[in-house]
Formats: sequence, C-alpha cells, structure tokens
Amino acid sequence: MSDVEPDSRREPVGESTPPSQRRRPAPALPTAWRWGFPAVLVLVVLWSGWLLADGLQMILDSEQGTIREAVTDPSAPGFEAFVEQTWSILVATEDDAGELVQVAVLAVADRVGGGGTVLLVPPEVAVTGCAVQPCTLLDRHREGGVDMVRTAVTGLLDVGVTGTALLTPDRWENLAGASPAAVVELPGDLVSTASDGTTVVRFAAGRVAIVPAEVADLLGFTDDGGGIERLARQRDWWSAWMELVGTGDPVGNLPALDLDIVHLVAAVAGGQVSVVTGPWMLEGSSMVVDATALDNLVVSMFPFPVPLVPGRRPTVRLLNGTGDPTLDAPAREAVLRSGVELAVVGNFRNDGAIQTRVIHRDPALAEEANALAAALGARVLFDEMASPVTDLTVVIGADFRLGG
Repeated sequence: MSDVEPDSRREPVGESTPPSQRRRPAPALPTAWRWGFPAVLVLVVLWSGWLLADGLQMILDSEQGTIREAVTDPSAPGFEAFVEQTWSILVATEDDAGELVQVAVLAVADRVGGGGTVLLVPPEVAVTGCAVQPCTLLDRHREGGVDMVRTAVTGLLDVGVTGTALLTPDRWENLAGASPAAVVELPGDLVSTASDGTTVVRFAAGRVAIVPAEVADLLGFTDDGGGIERLARQRDWWSAWMELVGTGDPVGNLPALDLDIVHLVAAVAGGQVSVVTGPWMLEGSSMVVDATALDNLVVSMFPFPVPLVPGRRPTVRLLNGTGDPTLDAPAREAVLRSGVELAVVGNFRNDGAIQTRVIHRDPALAEEANALAAALGARVLFDEMASPVTDLTVVIGADFRLGG
C-alpha cells in the first residue's frame, strides 16, 4: 500500500455534481425596470438642470442687488436725492470799540434761483448759557466773542449755520462800497452825545443815503427804544442794500473777494428777499423770543436745515407719491415741524399712493415712527426691507393735508 493519501481536490462540477450545488444564472431584469430606471435617471438630471437654471434666472431677475438706471428728472417717479443743506451764514457786527452792535442770519432759499431771508437778531435778546443769569446776546459776546454769539443764536433757532462772518466798520465799508449808497427813511434825528455832554446830529431825519463808511455806525446806533427802533433801522438798511445788490448782476455789485459772505449775499440778493425783525418782543425791560413765531420762521427760512446736533433726531426719507409737486413744500414743512432730520427727498416709484404712511425697518424706532405719523395724520408700517438710507421713510399719499 502506498503511504500517499488520495488526492482530496474537488472534482470539477459537472453532470455528476448534485443539482443543489450547481450555480444558478441570475434571472433576467423585468423590461420596465431595465428601461425605466435609466429613463428616470435622465429625467432627474434634466429636472435638476432646469431647477438650477430657473434659480439662476430668479437671481438675475431679482431687484435686490441690481444696479438700476439713475432717475435724474426731479419730477419723475422714483427720483430721489440727498438734500443739500440750506446755505447760511451768521453775520456779527462790531463797532470800533469791539462791542457787538448787530447780528444777522442770512439763509439762501435756492442756490440756483437765488433769494432768501435775512433774520435780524437784536443783541439785547435774552439767551441762556452765561456765567450769570439772566443775560443777553450782548453778554455772551463779551464773554466769548463771535463764537459764543454763534452758539447762542443757533441755540435759539435750534438750527446750525454753515458759516460765520465778523464785520467791523472797515469791513462793512469794503463790503458795501461796490454798490451805490443805500437810502433809508429816518423818522427823527439820530443824535449822539459825547463824553463831555456835547450833542451832535449823527443822522438827520428824512431820506438819508448811508455811505459805506457810515454803515456800521447806522446799524449800531443806540437809542432809548430798548432795541426795537434800532432793529427797525437795520431792517430798512438791509432791505435797501439787498435791493441795490440785486439790481443787475449781484456779483458785480459786490467786491471781487473770494469770501463766503460775498458769494452768499450775491445768492440771496439774486432773488426775492425777506428781511425779518421778528420774532422778538419787549417784555418789561427785556427782549424775549416768541417761540411759536420763531419755529414757524425757522421752518420757512431753512428748507433743509443743518442739524444742530447731528444724530440726535431720526433721519427721514420723504417721498411724494401723488405726482403733485405743489405738495412738496407743505409736506417738507410738516415733516420738519415734527422734529426730525430730513436727509432724502424725492418721488415714490409710482404716483398712485392713496394713503400717507410712515415706514420703519427697525422695531426700536416704532415710537418715533408713531410720533411722526400722528403729526402727519398717517399710518405706520413696519417693513424690514425698507431703505436703510434713513431711519424712517414717509410716503405722501392723496389723503395728505397740511396739519395732519
């Protein structure tokens, strides 16, 4: 016998292999599955591509983040512009002794068309902020010069000015010397008294031509009228001089000096000028402010006021949604009277606005929006997508009426 073990390798599977051990062929796929799955896969790919294309088109069609063609016609729907704050200047006049004798605030109504207001402020008016109270504008000047005068006057107006000018008698002579002498009507002689008691008629009663060298003397001449009579003389001179400057070419009637006051006087004199002596009134021995009259004057005098304290008041975007430009001015004044800062003006995207509304995008500004809406007789809307350029947006509708 051989010690070699029989070959234990498996014999090839053949017919001798039992049926249970044979590998069975995979069954054929159903026809629907064989052709349906690829078709579904193709549809999914096509559907995904369509969704992607549609999403991209929605993004392209979206108005957010797109650059629109600028609307440059101020009368067209959709026009908007940041306001150009009212060009203004405070003019303080000192006499030869350095004493404050006259204050005027000039504001331009229209930089292109010209015109504006000259508000005369008496040095005797009561103000706050002095080391000792009560005090006057004259006291403030003695404490800190023209800077203190500017602070006190802008505090009274609650509006800032864009410039300040200090005029002495010599400077007035140069400023007024390029035009003819302004003529004023004096109801009586203006008599000055020297230190030794000698009197002299400084300006005689009647129609008097005030030559440039005498302008500061007339503006600062004191009397016993508590400042009212002097204010009236200042008004008459300013009215006559601005009329002379505005005759013909205003620039040619002023000195050829590149000074803000020269440019501003030319702009004001180039249109309709209003010289205002109010709203000051005598109360006993003091001159005080008529607050209501002053508020009304400031609103009309400063179409787009300079904020006295930037950021203290909510900013407003004012849009006219009626297509009626005659509502622009009353709407602007109504908004300003509510105590906000006007930053943007323009037209709503269409002229069909029926109801006036105040829109805010920040819940923290709900109280300010409600207050402004109450002043305008409007409704309040909260819209997170409102313009972030300003705190509040006002759309003037057909129901807008001055006074709310």
